[in-house]
Amino acid sequence: MTLDQPVRPNAPHVVAEIIDGEAVIMHLGSGHYFSAQGTGAELWALIEQGATERGMTEFLRARYGLEDGRARAGVAAFMASLQQHDLVRSGGDPAPAPAPVSVAGVAYTEPSLSVFSDMQDLLLLDPIHDVSEAGWPMPKPAE
Repeated sequence: MTLDQPVRPNAPHVVAEIIDGEAVIMHLGSGHYFSAQGTGAELWALIEQGATERGMTEFLRARYGLEDGRARAGVAAFMASLQQHDLVRSGGDPAPAPAPVSVAGVAYTEPSLSVFSDMQDLLLLDPIHDVSEAGWPMPKPAE
């Protein structure tokens, strides 16, 4: 991906919801789920709109008054985590540059992604074919 390519969630394999400032992201192929809070959730919202890495960097600079290098490094590290877990793809038309609003008293935190695999077996369970007669979420016994 380049700085000017639009970035989007890797649908249909990735679904997400932003709830109370936290992006909860699920990769349906791997069974892992992810959490991005604060600045990470803001960046995920921009990704859902098709923002570019350059646009996300400008957003952080304007919203938090960051130097270009710090904003660029934060976006790059966050994007590397998303790409490592196959959560984003490039493509489509770029979204218009977001208009950040500087909010007094809101502190910048480095955007980060938390990874969870504790429910992997359950999330990968096919509710039609891989369950016992008792129903979901009870898996079929191993044959």
